[in-house]
Amino acid sequence: MLSGALLVWQQMGRSNALLPLDLLAIPLLSLSLVTSACAYSAQILAYVSLPFLFETVMHRSQVATGLLVTPWPLLVVVAAPIAGRLVRRYPAALLGSIGMVVLATGLGLLALLPDQPSDWNIAWRMALCGVGFGFYQTPNNATVMTAGPVSRSGAAGGILAVARTLGWCTGSAIVILIFATSQENPTIKCLEVACGLAAAGALASVSRFSARR
Repeated sequence: MLSGALLVWQQMGRSNALLPLDLLAIPLLSLSLVTSACAYSAQILAYVSLPFLFETVMHRSQVATGLLVTPWPLLVVVAAPIAGRLVRRYPAALLGSIGMVVLATGLGLLALLPDQPSDWNIAWRMALCGVGFGFYQTPNNATVMTAGPVSRSGAAGGILAVARTLGWCTGSAIVILIFATSQENPTIKCLEVACGLAAAGALASVSRFSARR
């Protein structure tokens, strides 16, 4: 935290800053970055914690665990290009908000899994998360890249990568904290937190309707 504060202080006022803080003054861009950080935090919370649930609690093999996780990234591959085409006709804030709501719903349904669910019960919930994440990702990234001046698109891409990494690091840290302190099933708690983060991302995404570039 101290290093981060020093970096912000050192970068403020620079015309070609490594950390383009001036872009955060654009409400549409900053809200999109918040949405991104929430989405990636929720994603990594699920990705890291679910294998423990599948293998330790549900007694699935390593191969079965890998296959059960697969619907999420597979459906991202399907949904993201569709969202990319739809963003030409519909507001990115609308598509991103729908995606985040679907992601939050999928994570909530994963948290409500029965003790010994069938593979199908797990797979369709993972697929729902993938659809939501794919629908959020492409429109949100497009908004970040176009919300600021065209000449600053490289800086916008860099700060988008920072938001993604921040989300992954935050989510991973939360997983460690929950696993270290939880007395019950820690994966369920991770999924509940992930659902909350996705819902927070949905609120940030909805707020973009009233944000100015």
